[in-house]
Amino acid sequence: MKWLWAAIIVYLVIFGAMTALRHYNFQTQAWDLGIYAQTFWNTVHGRVMQNSIEEIGQHLGVHLNPFLFLLVPGYVIFPSPYYLLIIQTLALALGAWPLYLLANHVLQNKKPALAVSIAYLLYPALHWVNWYDFHPIAFLTPLFLAAFYFAEIKNWKWFAVFALLAASVQEDAVLAVAFLGIYLILRKEYKMGIATFLLSILYFLISVKFIMPYFGGGLLRLDRYDPAVFYSPALLLKTAFSYPKLIYMLNLLWPVAFLPLLAPAAWLLLAPGLAQNLLTRYSPQFSGNYQYDSVLIGAIFIATVFGLRKANKNKKVIGLLVVASALAFLVRSPVGFLNFPTEFFKENPHRDAMRNMLSHVPAGASVAANTNLVPHLADRERVYMLGAERAEPDVVLIDGADYFGFKTPEDFQKYAASYAASGLYEARILDDRYYILILIKTK
Repeated sequence: MKWLWAAIIVYLVIFGAMTALRHYNFQTQAWDLGIYAQTFWNTVHGRVMQNSIEEIGQHLGVHLNPFLFLLVPGYVIFPSPYYLLIIQTLALALGAWPLYLLANHVLQNKKPALAVSIAYLLYPALHWVNWYDFHPIAFLTPLFLAAFYFAEIKNWKWFAVFALLAASVQEDAVLAVAFLGIYLILRKEYKMGIATFLLSILYFLISVKFIMPYFGGGLLRLDRYDPAVFYSPALLLKTAFSYPKLIYMLNLLWPVAFLPLLAPAAWLLLAPGLAQNLLTRYSPQFSGNYQYDSVLIGAIFIATVFGLRKANKNKKVIGLLVVASALAFLVRSPVGFLNFPTEFFKENPHRDAMRNMLSHVPAGASVAANTNLVPHLADRERVYMLGAERAEPDVVLIDGADYFGFKTPEDFQKYAASYAASGLYEARILDDRYYILILIKTK
C-alpha cells in the first residue's frame, strides 16, 4: 500500500505543478477553465452558477453539474483557477486508490493490483484529461471506480453514495451509471441493478427535459452528431469504425496491453462512452487529447482488472502491462519524453507582454480578451472572448497575431478596426502587436 500512496503523491506533485505552470504560461483557455473559474467566482459573489462566456449565462442550462456545489467551499478559501486545477488533479490521482482496492479484491494478489494502479497513473488518456483545463466530467473517473468497487464488495450504502456523486458531475455521466445498473442486473444483483438503472434514466430525463430547459438550455452538443447515423446501419458502421476512430481505440487499449479485450462482459460499462465518442463527427472527442475520455477511463481499468483475472494473473502478462503503460507514458503523455513542455521553463517575450497587458486591467472592470487571457481575468462579473461580447466592455485586450475565434484573419482585422473606429476607446500599443483599449466614453 505504501508504494501505491508514493505513486499517488508523485502523480499529484507532477501534475499539480505542470497544470499550474500551464496556466501560468497562458496555455489554458476561455473554454473551459475561464468558464468554470468565472462561474465559481460569480457563485461565491451571489450570482449562482452564472458566467458571461457560454452560450447561456446560466451554466446549469449548458451542463447540469450539481457536483460543482461541493467544490464551492474550497473556492471560497482559495479563490483562484489554480484551486480548480489542483482539486481536479487530486481527484484523478486518488482514483488509483479504489482501483487498487478493486483489483486486490478481484485478483486476490497485491502485486498485480499495484501494477494495474500504476498503469492507471501512467495512462496517457488520464493525463490529457488532467492536462486540458478543468472539467467536472473528469471527476467521473474516480467516482465511478469507487462506485464499482463498493458494488463488487456488496457495500450498497457506499455504492449508492458514489453512484449518486458520479451521476451529479454532468448530465451525460448518469448514463454511465445507468449501464452500471444493467451490469449489476446481469450479475444477478437484480434489486440494486434495476433501482440504479431506473433512477439513472429518470434523473437523465428530468435533467434534460425540465431542469436544463428551466435554465434556458438543454442538450446543446447534439449538433456534433449526424442524425442519419441512427437510421442507417451502414453509415453507423462507417462512422464508428473510420480510420481515425480505429486509431483512437488503439490508443485507448495498447497502454493497458489490450487486457480489456479479455473481459467482454465489462465492455457493457464502456458502451455509453464509446457511443458518445465514436458516433460523433466532432474530432476532439476521438483525439484522445481532451476531457472526453473521462467517460471511458474508469470502465477501461475495470475491464483491465477482469482481463488480468482471465489471464490467470500470468507474470508475463503483468510484465507486458507494466512495459506497455511505461512506454505509453513516454510517447503519448503530455509530460512524457516526446511531449514534455520544455518551453514552460524558458523566457518568452510573448508571455511577458501578456502579463503586462493584464496589469492594465482594473479590478472589477469588464473585459474582452483573447482566449488564453480570459482564465486570468475570470475574477469579475463580466469577461468575454474577443468577438463574443454581449455588452460594451471597459477594457479590450488584443493580441494582434492571435486570430483564434475568428473564421479568417480578415474577420479579425475588421473586428479590431471597429473598436478603433468607434471613438469610444483610448488605445495603448505594446511592441506593435498588443493593443489595450480603455473605454473613455459610452454610446
